Amino acid sequence: MSGSAREFVTKFWSEAFTLGLWAAAWSKSIEGLTPAQAAWQPPDAASLHGQTGARHSIWQNVLHMCLWREHWLRKLKGQTTPKEVLEAENFPVIADRSEGAWAATRARFIESQKQIGAALADRTLSDEQFEGIAHFLPHDCYHFGQINYLRAMQGLKAIE
Repeated sequence: MSGSAREFVTKFWSEAFTLGLWAAAWSKSIEGLTPAQAAWQPPDAASLHGQTGARHSIWQNVLHMCLWREHWLRKLKGQTTPKEVLEAENFPVIADRSEGAWAATRARFIESQKQIGAALADRTLSDEQFEGIAHFLPHDCYHFGQINYLRAMQGLKAIE
């Protein structure tokens, strides 16, 4: 991958968090939410008919992004994430809905944002390694689209 392509992705990674890429900044999308707002799950067709729903909350989306970011950061160090952990922590049930737990999730997300940004800027990464983590830019843009739609479904003010 050319140096300019790497710079482009690295720049967009940072801007998605601070300024937003054609949408609200990622940082602003998770700011100011109460734990109840972050944990809220919309009903889906199944739950409207008495079955268990499967829609994810903002909180679950944030934890999902953290899990996969951290997994790839470990891969860059030659480490693995047990399959059981990936399965159990991918869109997990939010058991502790306290302000402290939500604050810890936001802090974990921000730390993973910094770590992925640093990895993207690392010139020693092979093209394959860089491309592996560069895929988080569209992946996370997708999930932030969901997050902002979940905010709108709850009647929260749009992020300007």
